[in-house]
Amino acid sequence: MLIEDDLDDVFLFERALDRVKAGLRQEAALEHSADGLDATYRVAIEDLTNRLPDVLVLDLNMPRLDGVKFLRALRGTLELNKLPVFVLTTSTERPVHEEALRAGADKIFVKPDSADAMSAIAAEIVQRGVEFAQSCG
Repeated sequence: MLIEDDLDDVFLFERALDRVKAGLRQEAALEHSADGLDATYRVAIEDLTNRLPDVLVLDLNMPRLDGVKFLRALRGTLELNKLPVFVLTTSTERPVHEEALRAGADKIFVKPDSADAMSAIAAEIVQRGVEFAQSCG
């Protein structure tokens, strides 16, 4: 699941994911939520129905409920401590990254400016999602 309010960034990530899927010969479906509030609702419902995504990719700067508050809700209220969460942000500020890690992010990526770099990020995220799915399997 990609939690991102910028549709251009959604498109770029989808394109990178398509490149990764073609290379891995692995199927991967992408769900999208435009903000943390919608994502909180969707993840809670999917948790109740045992249909959680294998990985979450999260922007930090979003309307209604930002990424850090979403992470705190996910890790605290929903108690989903093992679900991998990667932050994909434009921020290069170390304190911002540290706050996201303290809130429960597994890894922080700064949004790259090249398709190849985005594909490398998507490949790492897909691999972690596959590992998580196999461990739950």
